[in-house]
Amino acid sequence: MIKNYLSVALRNIRHSPLYAFINIFSLAIGLAACMVIYLFIKDEKSFDAFHAQKDVIYRLDEVQNFSGTNLQKVALSMPGMGPSMVADFPEIKNFTRFYDQGSTVFKKGEIQLLVKDVRAVDSTFLDIFDYALLAGDRATALDDPHSLLLTEETALKFFPSLESAMGNTVTLSEEEFKVTGILKNVPENSHLRFDALISTTFYLSKDRKFNNQWGSNYLNTYLVLEPQANIKALEAKFPDFLIRHMDKDAIKAYTLFLQRLEDVHLASTDIEHDYNNYRKFNGKYLDVFFVIGLFILLIAGVNFMNLTTARASHRWKEIGVRKTVGAKKFQLFSQFIFESVLLAMVALVLALMLNFLFVPILNDLIGRQLSLWSLFGEEMEVVVLFAITLGLGLLTGIYPAFYMTSFSLSRVLKGGGKVDGKSVFRSGLVVVQFGLALSMIVSTLVVLQQLYFMKNKDIGFDKDQMMLVSMNKEVNEKFETLRTELQKNSSILGVTASGQRLGNNFHQWGFKVKADTGIVDITPSNVNVDYEYLKVYGIKLKEGRDFSKEIAGDAGKAFVINESLAKELNLKEAVGTPAGHGWYHNDSLGTIIGVVEDFNFNSLHHKVNTLSMVVHPGWGYSEMTIKVSGANIEQTVALVKNLWDKQITSFPFEYTFLDEHFANLYRSDQQMSSVVAIMASLAILISCMGLFGLAAITTEKKTKEIGIRKVLGATETQITMLLSKNFTVLVVVSFIVASPLTYWLLYGWLQNFAYRISINPLIFLLGGMIALVIALVTISYHTLRSARANPVKSLRYE
Repeated sequence: MIKNYLSVALRNIRHSPLYAFINIFSLAIGLAACMVIYLFIKDEKSFDAFHAQKDVIYRLDEVQNFSGTNLQKVALSMPGMGPSMVADFPEIKNFTRFYDQGSTVFKKGEIQLLVKDVRAVDSTFLDIFDYALLAGDRATALDDPHSLLLTEETALKFFPSLESAMGNTVTLSEEEFKVTGILKNVPENSHLRFDALISTTFYLSKDRKFNNQWGSNYLNTYLVLEPQANIKALEAKFPDFLIRHMDKDAIKAYTLFLQRLEDVHLASTDIEHDYNNYRKFNGKYLDVFFVIGLFILLIAGVNFMNLTTARASHRWKEIGVRKTVGAKKFQLFSQFIFESVLLAMVALVLALMLNFLFVPILNDLIGRQLSLWSLFGEEMEVVVLFAITLGLGLLTGIYPAFYMTSFSLSRVLKGGGKVDGKSVFRSGLVVVQFGLALSMIVSTLVVLQQLYFMKNKDIGFDKDQMMLVSMNKEVNEKFETLRTELQKNSSILGVTASGQRLGNNFHQWGFKVKADTGIVDITPSNVNVDYEYLKVYGIKLKEGRDFSKEIAGDAGKAFVINESLAKELNLKEAVGTPAGHGWYHNDSLGTIIGVVEDFNFNSLHHKVNTLSMVVHPGWGYSEMTIKVSGANIEQTVALVKNLWDKQITSFPFEYTFLDEHFANLYRSDQQMSSVVAIMASLAILISCMGLFGLAAITTEKKTKEIGIRKVLGATETQITMLLSKNFTVLVVVSFIVASPLTYWLLYGWLQNFAYRISINPLIFLLGGMIALVIALVTISYHTLRSARANPVKSLRYE
């Protein structure tokens, strides 16, 4: 029986190659798209899944509610919190801190390199996290204050082999550290990144109060909880914990909460100061991608059902003959289901071939390392893939099979089984299909518009051609000399420095002003800048003056604030008001010398915060900004490096550009845009293939009608309009149905941005016009061909 089914199915494919191709190729595209989306979702959800204790590891985060600043969630915590929580709460078994040391110079003999990701962790780090240790003892590797763990990649930069690295010493920060372990390179799916680890016992050896530091948030704390711990009940104890270790006012400024390890990567888009969260992604987008995958598969399935039922009349004779010779309804039903499943399986093979070809290209586009081979790594995934394909074949085949076996033998033999070209069900499927495609077109346009808005919005300062170079103590000491030498070259437009990088929310600390009503305390964002900072970045003064080297009192005593802080302080005249940092004595305050227009020093996901800027050269700067002309950037970089190498001996030259940093801030949104655009294109392609097939069937069924109309004097234009009218109506109906739901979804997405576009109704009209034009162009081949056909041929046998 199976052999007979296969024979009939192959014969049907040979007789109708166009429709078989459309069915197979559209299903293949749908399956390929779903596989890619699954690989993407699997990759994102794999983050930190390799840790054995992942279900009981939590990150300690804070909600900060400081006076005069936006309420914010932060990933930072205080050094004293981890040790104190383990001592205070039996539900907490263990803790480790993760302290970013930034870029650090490592020296070994003649080798001097800048190691970017150096972190300080507690000795419990390897007890909690399962990073593979290639050499050394997990239990003791971080016990000594001068312990040093290197990744294999970092170790091989200094030593000829991993074996020779063990027990050897490396100098960093003028201290000798002994290599006590070699770690396998950190997996790509780890939110924590590091090239080297030192022990927090190093800080304890320098400052015994390190474990009892409160008030300053500058590291991450991870806790291991008992499996039966009640998270809500534990969090309810945190206010008393803060009062016990700080003071009663602490609970006004801080609310502590726990974040599951598996949520750190995908559910932290609203958490700021989240510096140690590699490739952070908005997990809500995964739900969007999942729905898009279902849409694509649904559109492909609609194609199959539409074309199969529309061509049912071509198989009435076959059905009639088979019924005449005794075929049962179940046998006919099984035949059509078999054909549907066969086409789905062929589509699966084609989908795999398409993905092998195009996944590498997609990886380059979205910055991923997706591999189709990972689908075959798990036996269950292979089973599920075949089950989905089988299910797709069954679901798309059931209605056509039921439809084509539903007519009686007498009706079929009398020719009464002809398919109505105006089937309401089939029209409904076309509406669903184009409604989904239209929704994806409009979504793509809105997402692209929002991204364009973010890239081109005036954020209040210049971010292009800004070279950022890390600084250490020696660079700070020679900064003025470097600036003077650099500015001798015409390709250098300006040089400045700062303690924090634009594009991040600056750190908050206390600030006070002496108002008419007395001392007003507030906690804005703060940044230590150089005298030329406002000038180089093009930040506009609204009132007062800029910092000046010529005025000795400006160092540490002059403040420039932004408009938001000026409004928050509610001063009659901000310029000239006595002000200072929270720890300044009330009798030795400095002065607000200027007010600048608000600028977006954080990403556009967040509103502009209150900000105070000060020049404090004694504090040191972490990063130099060199504004370069766009004429010959490579040559300018080489010039800067050459001068750097002559002047600086203790710190290698490493640079990036500010616009690249800002691009990373919107990486998640950009990737969503790319995926939606690709999937929208595929949805349109599948829909058009189905429409092309339906147009062919429709014009074929209307051949005699068209011939008669032409004999009676109908023009080609009238015939074309007649054939296009029904399809046009369906596209318009799909537009009316899809628009409200699409608007609601896009409105919700835009709420993720503090600065966003408004959804213009014209963009829906544009999307509708695009869909309509694509539909008309798709069917034009058949409509024009029929309109131009000789009526004699269609009426020859009448």
